[in-house]
Amino acid sequence: MAAAMNPLIQYPRVLFDFGAVRALPGELENLNVKRPLFLTDRGVVNAGVFGKVREAMGGAQIVAFEDVPENPTVDGVERALSLYRERGCDGVVSVGGGSVIDSSKAVAVVAGHGGRIGEFLGQGGKVGPKTAPHIAVPTTSGTGSEVSRGAGIHPSSTERGSSIGGPYVVARVAICDPELTLSLPRQLTAATGMDALSHAVEGYLAKANNPVGDAIALDSIRRVFTWLPRAVANGGDREARWHMMMASMEAMLVAKGLGAVHALGNTFGDQGLHHGTLVTIAMPAVLRQMEQKLGEKIAERMTQMAQAMMLEPGRHAAAGIADLNERLGLPSSMRAYGYKLVDIEEVAAACHESHFNQTAPYHPSVDDYKELIRELMG
Repeated sequence: MAAAMNPLIQYPRVLFDFGAVRALPGELENLNVKRPLFLTDRGVVNAGVFGKVREAMGGAQIVAFEDVPENPTVDGVERALSLYRERGCDGVVSVGGGSVIDSSKAVAVVAGHGGRIGEFLGQGGKVGPKTAPHIAVPTTSGTGSEVSRGAGIHPSSTERGSSIGGPYVVARVAICDPELTLSLPRQLTAATGMDALSHAVEGYLAKANNPVGDAIALDSIRRVFTWLPRAVANGGDREARWHMMMASMEAMLVAKGLGAVHALGNTFGDQGLHHGTLVTIAMPAVLRQMEQKLGEKIAERMTQMAQAMMLEPGRHAAAGIADLNERLGLPSSMRAYGYKLVDIEEVAAACHESHFNQTAPYHPSVDDYKELIRELMG
């Protein structure tokens, strides 16, 4: 008998291409949203990207919350909710990267259901069809949150995140316009692009049986290795930006789950460091340990990933990722990135308890995680 398929494969309506943001007013009308709250952050505003969205709205007066923090927090969500309620909003538009989109998902959930965000974290079963309409407009090519069923929210900027997820967390519409990524700085282009790769890699290796997702994952991996170096070298390369936005979206369409890379990245996310950089530092070590533990059970998939990365025969996917990190100027260790390890026992235990292990092909022990942490610290 074939292995069980995922119980649900669900994607939003997606509009994808240069100029897609011009469809925003019509999509709001389709959802009968007359007074949306726009969520964004200061970086998107200062780069002039949010101004392009304002232009797409035809000069209409809009309600905007422009202070989403770099990592999504309970406080940021609650402040946005206060504005939503104060101004009588009836929907949400997110304009930004993963932090903005995840914060917007949380706002939409609580706006529709009532209460406070803390009541829903880790309680996906509480989230139903009352969720307010949400249109996601990504401005990075990394998290793929515009098409995912989850959102990570931190209690504060220096605490590890919790999550909110389920079919009613998904944005109703994703408007993916690569034009909005052209001004993304070099370092963020690299880090967010490798975040997309981490989703494709871990999604491909996750234990659920989803052949459609596997095919999408391999295509995403190939796009990242082909186009990310070009996007980093020249942010104005429109072809590279198109392919990287597609790779990012594809990586989250895999819909199989993640694994130890994200258990580590989320756990190391307690010091305000960028998530995309954390997970890409973790990837090579996790892949090496995984093959050591699983051997032939995972060998074919490792080979298929290496082929998608266009590596020479016999070269391991972990080595390909480490090489790409170096080419892009990303740090090779958590220590080099600035992470200060206080208690390896506590960090390893937190990684071991992470929900990301549930979908991974194997669940590392606390000792396995300690081994990984020592290697990652360098």
